[in-house]
Amino acid sequence: MSINKKSLFNIFALFIIFVLIVLIILPFNVNNLEQAQRIAVWKSKFEQLKYCFSLVDIHENLSEVSYNYEDDLIDVIKPYFNIQKKLNFKYSYRRMNGRPVNKTGQFYFDTFYLLKDGSLISLKKNISEILNENQPLYFMFVDLNGTQKPNRIGRDIFLISIFNKNIQALGHDRPHSALKTNCSPIGSGVYCSEYYLIGGRF
Repeated sequence: MSINKKSLFNIFALFIIFVLIVLIILPFNVNNLEQAQRIAVWKSKFEQLKYCFSLVDIHENLSEVSYNYEDDLIDVIKPYFNIQKKLNFKYSYRRMNGRPVNKTGQFYFDTFYLLKDGSLISLKKNISEILNENQPLYFMFVDLNGTQKPNRIGRDIFLISIFNKNIQALGHDRPHSALKTNCSPIGSGVYCSEYYLIGGRF
């Protein structure tokens, strides 16, 4: 039984539509899978960092030591964090929404250290006046895969608030609605650090 030209055309058209759908959906699924893997790594990394800071707390009282520069704190935590070296070349990153990070902002970091596991960290002193123990002394930047892309806050970059006795993911004191809005394609991504820890979806 022969297939006429019209039927052949219809089959070909359906095939093209199917291929287009696959090409559209496949990258989306791949990106979702990659981000799910990053979130799993972030959860594990956060627990590891909590443990490292608990070791620091045994020997150091961060609120009683006057650090003039972030490098001073790096020297204190270096034995506990497997810091290999200071990054000696330019590294740049962006917000989740693709916008650049303001160089005068609280969450702009410019000095980075490579850890043994390939991740990057940076530290920054809280520029606000510390009035009580509920305010962080420092902020920490963590890029899970080092200099590899995407280098976006909320994708492979996460932020931590460092207190005298413990650490918290940035956004721990924010309502769920604020976390969800910030950790979206229109947001900066700084609260993704907490949003993903409490089971938020990307």
